[in-house]
Amino acid sequence: MQLLVLAAGEGKRIKPIVTSKPLLSFLGKTLLEWVVESASILKPSQTVIVVNPKNKDQVVKLFPKTKVVVQAQPTGMAGAVLPTKSLFVGPTVVINGDDLIGTGIVTEFKNQIQKTPGKVVLTGIKSSLTGGYFDLQGSTLKVVEKPEKKPSQWFKIVLDYFPKIEDFATQLKGDYEAGLSRMENSVLVKTAGEFYQLKYPWQILDLTAGLLKGRGLIDKTAKIMPGANVINSYIGPNVFIGHNCLIRDSIIEAGSVIGYSTEIARSYVGPDNYFHSNYIGDSVIESGSNFGAGAVLANFRFDHKPIGETGREKFGAVVGRGAQVGVNASIMPGVLIEAGGVVWPGVVRK
Repeated sequence: MQLLVLAAGEGKRIKPIVTSKPLLSFLGKTLLEWVVESASILKPSQTVIVVNPKNKDQVVKLFPKTKVVVQAQPTGMAGAVLPTKSLFVGPTVVINGDDLIGTGIVTEFKNQIQKTPGKVVLTGIKSSLTGGYFDLQGSTLKVVEKPEKKPSQWFKIVLDYFPKIEDFATQLKGDYEAGLSRMENSVLVKTAGEFYQLKYPWQILDLTAGLLKGRGLIDKTAKIMPGANVINSYIGPNVFIGHNCLIRDSIIEAGSVIGYSTEIARSYVGPDNYFHSNYIGDSVIESGSNFGAGAVLANFRFDHKPIGETGREKFGAVVGRGAQVGVNASIMPGVLIEAGGVVWPGVVRK
């Protein structure tokens, strides 16, 4: 069995985050590394990762023994499969490089392949996420993308097995889901378990919470000063946490400095960010940003209404790479700060 990992998407919906989704770091590993590790249960004989041109060098460095193929133009999932036509013949699994699928789901999927090795095997979970849903009527499994009325409760995740990947390639015609609907002799694995989709920036918080379950960890090179309290969190290499800080249910990636009397709750903090006497609640901070003393990222509306399109009761800000937030600035719930953006001292950003 071969494994094809699709990791070439542009990630337009995750802005203001500019790091490619598969290369975001969680607990010291990129999401792409988590995906490949989860798929290792399948014991693939060969793995190929499809990337966009700007990510090739970094992915090659992460996976020096793995074949990396470039999708030159962003033409979707079908366009990501087509460059591999000359590499793949026979049994192949296709998986998304920016969706984390729990090992329980992958195991059920593997068991179904062993039962029906000559059939296409697709995977669905009960969900309310935005995306494709299975239409179970008729003799073939059909996938309806973003339907107004869902044809079933089964959301399609990209965990697909093809006895002959070359047969699927001939059915693509520019549309991955339509190609699936043309395949005969398919079977659906109706499963349940951990699944984390990464389309929108606030979903980074779902992935953060999922990965932290039972995995609180403090790297041996991190320095935590007296009076600081770390609860159910990941503290990465060379992180500094100052006096009287409180870090709870959060990921703090390598090289970040959490200065005196800062509280970070239920948040994702990427590498090399700097804080001093701040409150960061339910927020996503990409990398390389600086927060002046007293700056606050609020996460709760006084009227208790859901925050924007997130639908969440509590949600702070999403801060792109290299932003600067001045002293005593106040960032209201749901604000997106672009990469390299500046919030001046004392400003209230709504």
